[in-house]
Amino acid sequence: MKRELGLIALHLCVAGFFSTTAFAATISSVTDPTTNWTAVPVIGFDVSADQQTGQADADLVGIVADPGFYTAFDGTNIYFRARLGAVTNGGSFKGLLWIGIDANNDGALDLFIGVNNQGSTTQIGFFAPGAGLNNSPSTTSIATGLPQYQITETPTNFNYQAVNSTLDPTITTTDINSDGVDAFLSIAVPLLGASGTASLQGALAGLKSISVNQNTQFSYVVATSTQTNSLNQDIGGVNNKTFNPALTYNQLGAISPLVSGTGVVAPEPGTVGYFGISLALLAAVRVARMKHWV
Repeated sequence: MKRELGLIALHLCVAGFFSTTAFAATISSVTDPTTNWTAVPVIGFDVSADQQTGQADADLVGIVADPGFYTAFDGTNIYFRARLGAVTNGGSFKGLLWIGIDANNDGALDLFIGVNNQGSTTQIGFFAPGAGLNNSPSTTSIATGLPQYQITETPTNFNYQAVNSTLDPTITTTDINSDGVDAFLSIAVPLLGASGTASLQGALAGLKSISVNQNTQFSYVVATSTQTNSLNQDIGGVNNKTFNPALTYNQLGAISPLVSGTGVVAPEPGTVGYFGISLALLAAVRVARMKHWV
């Protein structure tokens, strides 16, 4: 009996570990090390040089040991960090990064945060999705190609620099796909705000009538592009150029698990079930043990 109890206790510990390894990190700056961020599973794993238009700095990359997408929350701002395949343009980001957000968990994107540094533009914008289903690459567009609300980039809300051991103390490589030292692009935007303001809460309320707060669970799609009305360069988590764009983001494995605004990744359903089964087994053993001594 002691052996069975010990095994079940071990199962409980393992299940508990996996259900709590994702936690809200403490952060204070866009230059904080990755140890102060929460790695977002699935879309952070992309090892191929699979960007459609060839620019290495538009290639979203990541491996298990060196994830490609992170989030965090400091009580006011929500943070995002993406890993790009190479530092180019003299160390300055000159592209367009999209963070698509599913805020009501239906698999469709409700809002885009666009980091647009093309030409002379240096802005972080909140963009409404187009009129399509917005649940697959072929059905996704950005309405009007213009931000409905925007924030000027500053050193406090935007950072772009080469991956190094200061930014990532647990790093195993600085060049995931052998095309030059990778880059981290990090931004911070207000999470809470009145409807119609340049904040995640305000933009979702103003553009989609969706009410959220820091405890809301979001799913993310991350992409790069050469234009402000579509996703036409790379989609994080999709490891080839010839994927079927009609497949949904869920089918492609390109949409993240649920992540709260505070940066807590929801445990996988299997883990929760395993934890529950372990509890049931432990209860059954305890009952059997009590009957044995009656």
